[in-house]
Amino acid sequence: MTTTPLPEAAAEPVAPLRAGKAPVGTGASPLVAQLLALALVCLAAVAVQHLLVLTGTVSGTSWLTTAVDGLDGLDGGTPLVLVVGVVSIVLGLLLASISVKPRPRKGIPLATTTGAHLRRRDLRRVVDAAVDGTDAVTDTTVTVSRRRIRVTATSVATPDRDAETRAAIEERLRSVGDALERRPAVSVTIRHDEI
Repeated sequence: MTTTPLPEAAAEPVAPLRAGKAPVGTGASPLVAQLLALALVCLAAVAVQHLLVLTGTVSGTSWLTTAVDGLDGLDGGTPLVLVVGVVSIVLGLLLASISVKPRPRKGIPLATTTGAHLRRRDLRRVVDAAVDGTDAVTDTTVTVSRRRIRVTATSVATPDRDAETRAAIEERLRSVGDALERRPAVSVTIRHDEI
């Protein structure tokens, strides 16, 4: 019995991964949604109270009837109507601007084709680890933003070696900057322990 070899499949090139979307924050939309939900709950409570009064389950006057009776006969040209109209327009414009405002970006993009991002606190940890172990440095304080890295290092070396220590820290941070899509500005401050 003879077997015939199967034809070898041609190696197909593998398509690269699509870049992931940049992580974004929630913005102000959830707060507006919560306030609107609270207003609807209050409106529902007024409607339920009105229904209970109409069915005779609860004695008293309906809040809705009281409000309508109070507004009955109100002239459209009164200052109260004008103020309510202006406030409604301003509130509507404010809500419209909040709804179209883009959500804030949360991640700092890395120099990759897959769309990987770091959170600011993670970048701060990476910078702290990169600076850790620098000669004559006993402690560091790292502040990171999307465009800037600030390192405050406490040195036990003499002040005349500050330029040398600063250069060593900047050299360690160069590899961190190379890993990011946009290199942040680096600021290094050297402090000395009080003796």
